[in-house]
Amino acid sequence: MFPEVWSPQVGLGRALFVLSDALDLVGVDDVFHGKRVAWMARHLVDTLGEPELRQDAHHASLVHDCGVSSTALHGLLVRRITSEDGHSEAGARLVSGFGPLAHLADVIRYHHTPWPQLRDLDERTAKLTNLIFLADRMDVLQASVKTDDAEALRRLMHERLLNPWARLFSPDLVDAARLVLEDPETLLTMRSQARERLTMPLEEAHRELRPADARGLALLFAQTVDAKSPFTARHSNGVAALALHLADASGRLRGSREALEIAALLHDLGKLRVPDEVLDKPGPLDACECAAMRRHVTESRLILGRIGGFEAIARVAGMHHELLDGSGYPDGLRGEEIPIEAQFITVADIFQALAQDRPYRKALAPRQILAVLDGIVKAGRLDGALVRILAEDMELSWGLARVGEPAVAPAAA
Repeated sequence: MFPEVWSPQVGLGRALFVLSDALDLVGVDDVFHGKRVAWMARHLVDTLGEPELRQDAHHASLVHDCGVSSTALHGLLVRRITSEDGHSEAGARLVSGFGPLAHLADVIRYHHTPWPQLRDLDERTAKLTNLIFLADRMDVLQASVKTDDAEALRRLMHERLLNPWARLFSPDLVDAARLVLEDPETLLTMRSQARERLTMPLEEAHRELRPADARGLALLFAQTVDAKSPFTARHSNGVAALALHLADASGRLRGSREALEIAALLHDLGKLRVPDEVLDKPGPLDACECAAMRRHVTESRLILGRIGGFEAIARVAGMHHELLDGSGYPDGLRGEEIPIEAQFITVADIFQALAQDRPYRKALAPRQILAVLDGIVKAGRLDGALVRILAEDMELSWGLARVGEPAVAPAAA
């Protein structure tokens, strides 16, 4: 399934543009927010006459809300012009761990902070930070109304943002925004739901994403996904660690280990669209809730498939709920139709979930986990050889599943 030597065939900007689709899912229906912020930020930069800010403004716009994975928090941010909920700090921590974007950590950290409070930042960072703040608030405001009347939108921006809240932004930026609003096409394009209309080519060096950068980017988005619920902290990391262990111990991986790790880290990317109340429900899901939960697989596959070089990763990540007897989803694949790479992730996903608290139960003890897995193997749904690898060293398997968490297994009930 994976080539022996894997390398992404995409630049950093394009990868961020596509992966930001996942962040845009958090609002459930408010799609393309990050892209619209990038669109407006680009116009503000051009109006300010500072083209050297374009690339960083574009990248920061796309990931400015990477600390927001909760639909409840997203709703709160829409209602408030300033915010002290911690999402900016969470996003800054994530970005600081990814080398190509680490220099933007303060931009993310302070992107809801008023201009007068940015004096301790260097001039360039303060300007970028305030620019993202204004572009974000402009998009939130235009998304809150249903009119496509450009003049009505322009008045709205003045009456509900630029006039009453001008003190939150630098005077130069407010002046630039007023000039941008004079162009009706800019406003109407910002309201477009057509993704490609929001794509503006940047005059930047086309930097190919290296495998190490791709892994770092996958970790950033995996942590965003796992932060959506207190019950899924470190889930993606644990699944990736277990999947790599299964690949190494079984000797059955014929392709790239790096690609397998990225597929495992991003297997749940589409869960950002699942409403909090479904993900954290303490009881059984009804039919509609099940459909919402199951949709995450397709969302993950569609998003990842739009990144150059990620096509096989998208297919494997999109199969992590397929089972050998054909009872899985979304495609009901059977036996050899499911590549071994996907089977590694499936077994790892089930084991890790059982080893972690869920809203409807506490983490199972190792002996209980093996009993559940053995039952699934006997039903013909999982590869018994892979389950035996985990069973042979349960202390190691448990530690990998709980990577970053206390490694002490609970006593069996």
